[in-house]
Amino acid sequence: MTDKDNNSPAQSTPEQDNEEKKGRKWYFWPMIGLIAMVAVFLVGLIAAVLVALLADPDDAATWVGIIRDIFIIFLAMEGMLMGIALIALVLQLAALVNLLQNEITPIVDNLTKTTSTVRGTTEFMSQNVVEPVIKFSALAAGVSGLIREAIGIRQSLRSGNGQKPEKSKE
Repeated sequence: MTDKDNNSPAQSTPEQDNEEKKGRKWYFWPMIGLIAMVAVFLVGLIAAVLVALLADPDDAATWVGIIRDIFIIFLAMEGMLMGIALIALVLQLAALVNLLQNEITPIVDNLTKTTSTVRGTTEFMSQNVVEPVIKFSALAAGVSGLIREAIGIRQSLRSGNGQKPEKSKE
């Protein structure tokens, strides 16, 4: 039995469901890109070897010059594209900084005020609600202990007179 046989549809995770819906693993497109780059390199290498072996040296030099010029133009256009992408990146970074200064800072200030309010509320509740309840509970526990001991003394005095002491229900 394989892992696929062990995993019933009821036991599948959301990640497995997404992979089944897509039909491809995460590394599919990078692998296709790598294969395409290797294929282009191999085609170029084979074409260069064929031109060097089969063509007249003067014609080969002309073709190499043309291909060189095409690559220079291609690299210049790529450089311009990189410059445009860099400008777009700087503009997006400026927009992000603007967002942080104008949107996030007021939210943080509001959060600070809210935290201060919560701190004040907890101090108020501690002083005016929790402390009196704790003091009352301590007083009630003390009174309860006093009554329990008084009843215990009374029972021990009765047992001294020949009577059987009563057991408390506690």
